[in-house]
Amino acid sequence: MEKLPKISLLAACGGMLLYILLFLFVDRPVVGWLHAHHSEGWVHRLGEMISQPAGSPILEIGLALGLLTAVIGILSNGGQNRPWTTWLLYVCASCAAAIVIGEGLKILLGRYRPVMLFDHNLYGLRFFSTKWECTSTPSGHTVSAFSVLTALKMRFPRGRILLICLAVLIGISRVAVTAHYPGDVLFGALIGIFSALWLHRLFFPDRRVGGLNNRRIQGRGPAEGVSAENREGTDQRSQAAG
Repeated sequence: MEKLPKISLLAACGGMLLYILLFLFVDRPVVGWLHAHHSEGWVHRLGEMISQPAGSPILEIGLALGLLTAVIGILSNGGQNRPWTTWLLYVCASCAAAIVIGEGLKILLGRYRPVMLFDHNLYGLRFFSTKWECTSTPSGHTVSAFSVLTALKMRFPRGRILLICLAVLIGISRVAVTAHYPGDVLFGALIGIFSALWLHRLFFPDRRVGGLNNRRIQGRGPAEGVSAENREGTDQRSQAAG
């Protein structure tokens, strides 16, 4: 986590470049092909089923229940945080922060959704728009999924492969149902991931660094103790010989 600012900057630059390339060369043909061949088939139905948990109102209910549970846990402990309440607040805060950032960028960029391409041949950006049809980027479902699942990955690292695959699957499903372009999903994934990583740094600032420091101190302690005893014994022998 010490390298997080540098990694964030590199990811932002690389993600912006890739987003532009997708915007110019990939997004339109991909959703056009899906709309022409799978608009009402099993791919569309499967995509809707996969992406449903990351959308409202399921997500809103989950956030509300998570925050309420954490508050009750803190109050029942005399106003003091417990480990599980801290983690629960972290997961909820990661998702909430990602949603705020994502919704703000939706309005700022005002990208036409794929449906506007299909029905009106409109493609591009319409800045500062609050209309639903102009809020394609970033993908809100992807933002929510990656923020929550990245936060859970930090808590349950052994399940990281399953959690990452689930997040990626939700992102792909948003393209499969032609609700978003691939660039929207990439943008949403980056927002979700780095919202969770930065909130982890805020909630657990010494979690990794402190552990490493403790191990180093513990590793040096005995050796330094032996060295001190050896020096003391050598001094005593020298004095006796003298």
